[in-house]
Amino acid sequence: MRAVIIRFIDCEGPGILEPILREKGYRISYHNAYDSRVHLMPEIHLNFDLIVMLGGPQSVADPDKQEFFKPYYEIVENVVALPNKKLIGVCLGSQIIARALGANVRPGTKGPETGFSELQILKPEHPIFSGIQKESIMAFHLHEDIFDIPVGADHLLASDFYANQMFSYKNKVFAFQTHFEPTLTMLQVWQNVHKEFISKGNGDFSNIDSKQKSMEENAKIIFSNIINL
Repeated sequence: MRAVIIRFIDCEGPGILEPILREKGYRISYHNAYDSRVHLMPEIHLNFDLIVMLGGPQSVADPDKQEFFKPYYEIVENVVALPNKKLIGVCLGSQIIARALGANVRPGTKGPETGFSELQILKPEHPIFSGIQKESIMAFHLHEDIFDIPVGADHLLASDFYANQMFSYKNKVFAFQTHFEPTLTMLQVWQNVHKEFISKGNGDFSNIDSKQKSMEENAKIIFSNIINL
């Protein structure tokens, strides 16, 4: 099995997702979309069983960025059309997925959502939540753009700040507006790299060690369940 991880900024990597993939027997490649010298592999959807698109500072709502995003929209369309392919999108990656599936992506009216919060599990019977015996789970936020839920998708997670935090489509495409993947080290780096953006929000950054640990426990279950589907 092969997976490719697409990064849109160098500090936002797969975090806890990478060792899970390696434990499941995946060989992992990387594509750095932020490096203009690097070109996306032609027909990338044919060469990998799983594609992961991560977060970044770019905005799907920016009309001047549509040419940049075009090949990533096409990845979504191709994964949907082909059997035995999966796609995971996180933050910007989720917004790319939503846009490609025909949903609106726009800046949220409440401004940035940052820091930790509990997310409500909307469909506990969904197989990705198998093994989680809770009504809500800890997650981390670092975004301002939001998406509508695409037609035909399952709305799976919600926060009190912005309701649309995760959806799945045909149990092969999984879009996380929120972040479950960061390690504690990643969160510490983000607090520095994204400090200007963070200052615009009112998020909870208290006790990040314990909150990251709680988040990681459930994230491992969710990501493993997705891979096993």
